[in-house]
Amino acid sequence: MSNEQRIKILEEKRDKINNVSCSFCTAKWLQTTLMLQNGYNHSCHHPAPHKIPLEEIAADPAALHNSQYKKEQRLKMLQGERPSECSYCWKIEDLGKDYFSDRHYKTADTWAWDRFDEIAHSDPGENVYPSYLEVSFSNACNFACAYCSPEISSKWMEDVKQNGAYPTKHGAHHLDYLEKSGKMPYRHNDKNPYVDAFWKWFPDALKYLKVLRITGGEPTMSKDTWKLLDYLIENPRKGLDVAINTNGCVEEKLIDKLIEKINALADVGVKVDVYTSLESTGRQAEYARDGLNYFDWVKNIERILTETKSTVAVMTTINILSLPTFIDFIMLIMDLRKLYNTSFEQNRIPLSINIMHWPPHLQCTLLDKDARTATANTIEKLCESWLKYYTKEKYARIYLEEFDQIQRFCDYLRTTEPAVEHRQDFVRYIQAYDKRRNKNFADVFPQYTNLLEEWNAKED
Repeated sequence: MSNEQRIKILEEKRDKINNVSCSFCTAKWLQTTLMLQNGYNHSCHHPAPHKIPLEEIAADPAALHNSQYKKEQRLKMLQGERPSECSYCWKIEDLGKDYFSDRHYKTADTWAWDRFDEIAHSDPGENVYPSYLEVSFSNACNFACAYCSPEISSKWMEDVKQNGAYPTKHGAHHLDYLEKSGKMPYRHNDKNPYVDAFWKWFPDALKYLKVLRITGGEPTMSKDTWKLLDYLIENPRKGLDVAINTNGCVEEKLIDKLIEKINALADVGVKVDVYTSLESTGRQAEYARDGLNYFDWVKNIERILTETKSTVAVMTTINILSLPTFIDFIMLIMDLRKLYNTSFEQNRIPLSINIMHWPPHLQCTLLDKDARTATANTIEKLCESWLKYYTKEKYARIYLEEFDQIQRFCDYLRTTEPAVEHRQDFVRYIQAYDKRRNKNFADVFPQYTNLLEEWNAKED
C-alpha cells in the first residue's frame, strides 16, 4: 500500500471517528497501561496515570482497567466533551493544519478498528476488556534516565533515597510526594495486591487481546515477565501480537533468555516484537540515559534483528538533551533499515516520534525560538529526503506516518513560546545530576556551552 493510500484510509476513518463526537477515542475503552508496581493506570501514554483504588480491585479485578475514574472519562468523550487529561491530542488538532492526532491513529489502528461500532454504541458504565494491554510488574531497572522517575526505575529510587529529591520546583522526585500521591512502588519481591489481581483477571482478558506489551522498569529484570511469557507459551493465542520493552543494555544472559523466549513463542504461532527507546547517539545518549552503553545497545539490537524474526520498534521522546544528535539518530535508524528491511512494506525498525512535556525542565521549548526553528528546518529537510528515498537494493525510507509525526514536532518547535519559567530548574537539575551521576554536561554538550551560564539558577 502506498503512502498516499494510507493517508486516504486514515482520512476516511477520521471522519467516522469525529461523527461519533469531536473527542471520541476508543483508546479509553480498548487500551490500558497497568503500572502494577504502584497501582496506576491510564489509557494511551499521553494522559497522566490515575490511581486504581484497592477497594475497587478487591471487589472486581476487572477494575484494573475499568476504574470508576476511567468510566467517567469515557462518558465525557461520548458526550463530545474534551477530557483535560488528553490535552496532547487537543493541542495537535488545534494547530489548524488538519493533522492526525493520536486519537485518530489509535482508534484507526488494527487492534481497535474492528470494535469501533461496539464501543461507539456502548454504555460507558459497563466493564470492557481491552484489545491492547501494556503491563509493568515492577520498577526494577538498571537505568536511571534523566527524564525518568523513582516509581518507574529502582536505580532512580536508589539515587533519591541516598541523595534526596532533585532541586526542582515540581518536587515530583521527592519521596514525600510519592507517598502522598500513592506512587511509591512496591519493592520487587514484596507481595503486591495489584499483581495478584492481574493474575486473577488476565486469563479472561487474554481472550480479547490483540496486542500485549510488557513494559517496566526493565521487564527482563522482573520474574513476572518470564512467568507471563511462559504462560503464553503454554497457552498460545495465534494472532496475538506480543511486545516486550527492553533498554537493550542488560546482562548478556538476559538478552540470551529474551531471544530464547521470542523464538519459543514463534514456534507456537505467537509473534513477539521488541520495543526499545532512544532519541540521540553516542556520549549524549549515554548522558541522558544513565546506564546506557551506546555501542552495546546497537550490538544487542542487531542480535535481536539477526537471531529472531522480530521487529524492533524504537520509541523516541524528543527533549532538549536529544536535539543536538537527533539527526545522527535518524541516520542510525536508516542505516539499520538498510541492513535489516527486506521490503518497503515490512519495516523491521519502526519509529514512534513523541514530544516530551514532562519533566518540564527538559522540554525542547526551553530553547529560544530562533534556535528551535533552525533545528526544525534541518530535521524536516533531512527527513523529507528520506521520505522520497529508495533503491532496489536498500529498503530504507521514512514512512509517511513517521514524517507526519516529525512535521508536527517541527511545527511545535517553531510555534511554541520559550518555556523560560523552567530554565532555572534545568540549571539546578543538571548541576545536581552531574554531581550525583559523575557526569559533565559542559563536556558532553558543547552545543549548549553557554546555557548553564545564561540560565543561571538565581532565585526569583
